[in-house]
This record gives sequence, structure tokens and C-alpha cells, in this order.
Amino acid sequence: MIAALAHLPRAARLRVVLDTLAIGAPAVLAGGVAAWRVAGPLGTLAVGAAGLGATAWTAWKRTQRFDRTWLTAALDAQAPGLEDSSDLLFAPPETLTGLAALQQARLRERLKEAAALDLRPAWSRRAIAASVTVSAIVIAAAALWPAPGGPGSRHAADAPAPLAAPHLTGARLRITPPAYTGQRAFEQSSLDVRAPAGSQVAWSLGFLPHPDAATLTLPGEIALSLRREGGRWTGARAFERSALYRIEAPGLPRQRLHRLEMIPDTAPVVRVVTPTTALSFVEPGQARWTPVFEARDDYGVAATATLKITVTKGEGENITTTERTVPVTGQGEARRKRFSLSLDLAREGLTRGGDLIVQLIVRDNRQPAAQTVEGPSVILRWPTAPPPVDGLEGMARKILPVYFRSQRQIIIDAEALLARKARLSADKFMDSANGLGEDQAQLRLRYGQFMGEEAEGGGGGVGLALPTSDAPALDLPTNDGPAAPAAKAETHDDHHDHDHGPGDGHDHGEAEEGSPLGDMDKLLAQFGHAHDTGDAATLFSPSTRATLAQALDAMWDSERALRQGQVKAALPHANRALVLLKTAQQATRIYLARTPPKLPPIDLSRRMSGKRDGIVSGRLAPLVRDPADSPAVEAWRALGQTGPAAAPPNLDALTRWVGANAARLPDALSISAAIDTVRNEPQCQDCRRKLRALLWTALERPTPGVQRRAPVDPRGRLYLDALR
Repeated sequence: MIAALAHLPRAARLRVVLDTLAIGAPAVLAGGVAAWRVAGPLGTLAVGAAGLGATAWTAWKRTQRFDRTWLTAALDAQAPGLEDSSDLLFAPPETLTGLAALQQARLRERLKEAAALDLRPAWSRRAIAASVTVSAIVIAAAALWPAPGGPGSRHAADAPAPLAAPHLTGARLRITPPAYTGQRAFEQSSLDVRAPAGSQVAWSLGFLPHPDAATLTLPGEIALSLRREGGRWTGARAFERSALYRIEAPGLPRQRLHRLEMIPDTAPVVRVVTPTTALSFVEPGQARWTPVFEARDDYGVAATATLKITVTKGEGENITTTERTVPVTGQGEARRKRFSLSLDLAREGLTRGGDLIVQLIVRDNRQPAAQTVEGPSVILRWPTAPPPVDGLEGMARKILPVYFRSQRQIIIDAEALLARKARLSADKFMDSANGLGEDQAQLRLRYGQFMGEEAEGGGGGVGLALPTSDAPALDLPTNDGPAAPAAKAETHDDHHDHDHGPGDGHDHGEAEEGSPLGDMDKLLAQFGHAHDTGDAATLFSPSTRATLAQALDAMWDSERALRQGQVKAALPHANRALVLLKTAQQATRIYLARTPPKLPPIDLSRRMSGKRDGIVSGRLAPLVRDPADSPAVEAWRALGQTGPAAAPPNLDALTRWVGANAARLPDALSISAAIDTVRNEPQCQDCRRKLRALLWTALERPTPGVQRRAPVDPRGRLYLDALR
């Protein structure tokens, strides 16, 4: 645009802005005064901001028409000297030729005439006068109108009502967790809270217009009254357990329930790091024992713990115990600490045949009352010395290795045979493999007794218990690993580290007639271990029996390959049988400390009196339980009905059911909030569907009943008659 004419659009825009302000300012002022009388300062600010914003937008919209097109039309209309050619003034000279260039030069000489023109639009006098008049009337009426409850009103009931009901304009919550958790305070705008138990929750709420009072209503608890501080309503309270709450104020629409979910402080968790098994034995020459425990907690473990030490002496009913406690200091970070203490076995008084039992007792940092947890016990046992075998050492060393044959020994011998295969003839290798197959068959038959199998060839083993070796399982030899020496055999001491045949960790067989040792059962009873016998030894759980059945199948595959001379093909089956046997051992293994029972003292005054007060009834619970979930089932069915004939759910009975079963429900707070929403908004179909879905997850599964057998059809009857 030409610089000489640039002031013309600016002047027009300024005139329009001032004209719009002259019309709108009185109206904004009148609205602010009226709002002050009705809603106070906040109402004045709201109305004033809205009025000024509308006035500014109107002025901007009116100034948008003053562009180059408007200027060209205005110059052509009010400047005759420009000869209706004002658009040539804005065209670049290099684009014009001939008469157009000549005309542009002539117009440029007449710019002074055009620059002196006044192109500003006229004032809107009528609109300004009307705005001022109406605004004055409104201001006068607002000034003369009596304030609500003021001295100018005749009665408080005659005071004018506010223009609108109060509504929540904003919320700010500050959650301060307990100091012992180590968590910082945080703020949020959401009304649903999730924080550690014991946290203090502070509310800061804004209303427009301000109500006379505001409270936080907690169903089943005392309401929290909010106090006004300036333009906010505040209140705070600490919560130990989860709850629901609602914001209430006079005139405020009924709000839905909000959640206060308090995360409980869990108790510490203690595990044993060393030793890796619950029961360990004193090794030869061992003088000290250092158990290591690890304690974890969500907010921190106390720096010191207590180690409970129990020492037992004696056997049978003559067991005596001594207990003492020792403080232990932990090492590590606050949430995970390790506690260890080196114990002198001689100082603790551990003797042969006794137990040393240690147990860690830890506390967390919860305030005001810490949680105390007793960790698992670890047992160090000093076994009794084996009886002497004077005069039988030579024979025992010759016979016992074969007598204690086990699945692991079969694997060791098979690998040793593979290593010597190149140095043996075919017949010798076949005989050795067949011998290993015979050993595998004997072991399979002994384990087969637990599954009800018949003994083959009259060489069945004795009725013994499931292996319960206390030693941990060793790494199994692999086919590709180095072969064990051919001469390696298991001794009585080494036998504790292997799986065994049936019976307390040992695979015992019967001696052949004419054996120089005579009755092997008597010899074993004298120089070995005693084992449980009888039908009770075969009462295993279904999972253990299934594992034993798989082990027998693997033994059979190993035996078949060994008898065919395929030693390498037999090793995978033998290794699998060993793993399954170890699994069966660990499934039924329980270690108990040899401590005397702690029975309650006998009340001699009640003996021979015939009084039965305080005796627990021996009646069994009925098989058919009362339908405890009837209110929930009825409500679930009612919520699923639709149409005008649908019966409303019994929400009161459902509320009582939730309160009585809150401990077992997956999310009692959500169900209670959904019940309240359905009660307040009965026409909300989404709310009904949500409550119905929550009830479905909370219902208990019905007790399965006995199904009657279907009647026999004619074909089935013919089949049964044929069987008879």
C-alpha cells in the first residue's frame, strides 16, 4: 500500500473500535453491577470478563472489512480527481504500459488530494444513546434493589434467590503419606485417591456461587465439614482403611461417590539364603555354622532383628530343649536386608544326636505399631554315630555296594561301560549290558510295588517307604560328559547323596539263599537303617503316584535297551527315571525339628467332673450350605430385566450383603459405589449394567452336586445282559 494513504484504513479501524466500545462498555458495567448485587465479587468478575471478551471480539470482527478493496472503493467515491482509477495506485509500475502507465503517473500527482480525505465511518449515535440509557436504568435498579437478608428486605424469605445453583468449579487434593514410608507428598486434581494407609488427604474445593456450607459425607463414618478460606473450601483427614465419600452442599446437585483407596502396609517377608535346604547335617570337623536370612518389606525393614536359637538334646520322649535370643544387625538397603550370625556349635551346646534350630524374627518400620514376622526355621542336625561292624568289615565292603544298588549307580555303570566298549569283545559287552538290564529290572520291580504291580520271578523286594533322602539332588551325568570309572560303586556313606529304592532313601533287596551273610534284612537292621513297612507306606497323593508311574515307564524303556546291548540308547531313559524319582521324593518330604510338643496345662479341677463347657462340638458342617448370595443373585437377575414390567432390585438388601461379605469380595468399594449410583440414577442403563457385571464377579460358585446316572437304553441293556 502507498505510504501516503496508509493512515486512512488505520483511522477507520480506530473509529470502529471506539464506536464498539462506546456501545458495549455501558452494558458491561450494568451487568457487573447487577452481578455484584446477586453473586458478589466472583459474579462481577465472571460477567465483566464475558462482556469485555464479547466487546473485543465484535470490534475485531468489524475492523476486518477495512482492507485495500474498501480503500479503493472509498477513494473512487469521494475523490473525483482520481477518475475512478484508484486501483492503479496500488499496481507495480513495471507491470503497466501505454495509457495505464500514463494514468498512474497522473494519479500520483493528485495523492495530496486523496490523503486529505476523511474516510472514517460515522458514530453510531442511536446505538450509543440506547446502550447508555438502558445501562443507567439497570444500574439504578441494582443500586435500589435490597440485598438478600439485608436491612432493606422485609423478611429473609422474601430475599431474591441466586441466579444459579452452586456447582463445583475445581478441586485440588494434597496427599501426605506417613513419614515412615519415605514417600513425598503429592497433589492431584482427581477426586479419586489411591495412597498408602495412614495418609492424610487435604481437599481444596472451589464453588460458584459459594454455598452456605460444604461437607464430605463418608457412608458409615462421621462427615468431614469443610471451612471457607478466601475463595476455597478446605478440609483434611487421615485414613487408615479404604472408604467412599461424596461432596455435599446446599443446592449442589447430588454427586457420585468417589474412592479413597488406602494401600495396606504388608508384613515383611523372610527367606533363607543359606543353607539352601530346611534340614542340613553337621559335616566332619565342622565347628561353626552361619545361616543367612533375607528380609524384604515394601517400606523398609528394621535395622535390627532377633535370632531365636533352640538346641535339642536326647531322643524319643527324653528330649530337652534350651532357647535363647540374640540381636542381629542387618546389612543392605532399607527395603531388603540380610541378617547372618556365625554360631559356635560347641558354645551352643550341640551334641551328637541333637538339633540346632534357628529362626529369624524381623520387624518393619510401620508407625505407631510395627509388624513382626517370624521367618522359617532352619535345622542343623548332628546324626548319631553308626554302630561298629567289628569282624564283618571285609564282608560288608564286598556285599553292601551291590546291596545298595540305585538308579544313579545304574547310570554311572552304564557310562563306564560305554567308555570301555572299545576294549571289550562283543560278547563281553553284551553280557555286561544284560547285567545292567537285570539290575534295572530289579529296581523297577521294587518301585512297582507302590503301584500295585506283581513281582516277577519271586525276587520282589520288601514293602518299604518312598525315598526320602535328605541330601539334595546331584547333577545328573550326561551322555556327552566324561564317563565315570568302571570301578566306582556306592558306599554306605555315599548312598545318602543318591536316590534310592523304596524305603527312607535306600534301595534294599533280599539276599539269595545260601548267602554268607545269611538273612540280609537282619543284617541291614543291625548295621544299616530301619524303615517303615506296611500298607501306610504306599498311601501317596495322586500326583506322586502319577510321577512314579512315569518313572516306571522310563525304567522299562531303559531295561529293554540294556538287554538288547544298546547302552547309549538306554541312558536318556535312565536319566529321565532318575529325575522323576527325585521329583517324587521332594513332593512328600517334610522336615520336623525334634522338639517336645507344647501342650496346654491340664486343669485338674475339671477332671472327673462331667462338665462339657468349652468343648468344641464334633458335628460336621452340613454338606448343603445356605444360599448366602441370595440378595446378590436376586439383584443380578433384576438388573438384567428390561421394560416397564421389570422389577427394581432390592438395593437395601444388596447393601447389607456387601457389608457382611466385604472381606471376601474382590472390590467391595466399586460395588458399593455402583449401588449408590443406581439408587440415585435409576434410569441410567450403563450404571445398571456396570453393577450387574460387578455382581457377577463377586458371586460364589455353587457347590457341585452329584449327577444322577442316565438310564440305560435298550442297546446298553443288551450289552450288560451279555456281560452277565
